[in-house]
Amino acid sequence: MKIKLSKTDFILVIIIASILGIILLGTVIGLASKKASPGKNLRNADPEPTPREIENLNKHTDSKIAAYTGLGTIRGITAPQDEEDPGTIVVITPWLSYPEGDTVFFEELARKRLIITGIFTGYFGAYTKVELLSRTEDKIKQDIMEQINEQMSLGKISGIYFTDYIFLE
Repeated sequence: MKIKLSKTDFILVIIIASILGIILLGTVIGLASKKASPGKNLRNADPEPTPREIENLNKHTDSKIAAYTGLGTIRGITAPQDEEDPGTIVVITPWLSYPEGDTVFFEELARKRLIITGIFTGYFGAYTKVELLSRTEDKIKQDIMEQINEQMSLGKISGIYFTDYIFLE
């Protein structure tokens, strides 16, 4: 069985093959030049809030703490650096520490989850990637913690930890 292609189909096949060839060639050149730096923006993650890690954190404080992990993974966009830059996608997975056994405050955190998520996205959207990278992570956590605690009426969070804190380019 012989397949007969029209002139336009033949041209379309040539264009698709050319595009695939260019992509393949670009990939090979990129890998061979060793200029790629995968993982350059990775950082050491804060400890997962496992019972063992909470126990370790409690050894360093006078009062016992618990972890609120209900925020999940938050995706946002940083402020653009110029007119052509749409901003950089930032992915964070925060968890919050609060006094252990404070079920009323835990319920307030759960109830205000969307407000807290908005604080994170608003904070990261207010700064460019360069500005965020020039700030210390402790300063970022402190600023966000102050904004969250302003919204709370039944208690205060005592710390913010990031399991993921990644800029996607």
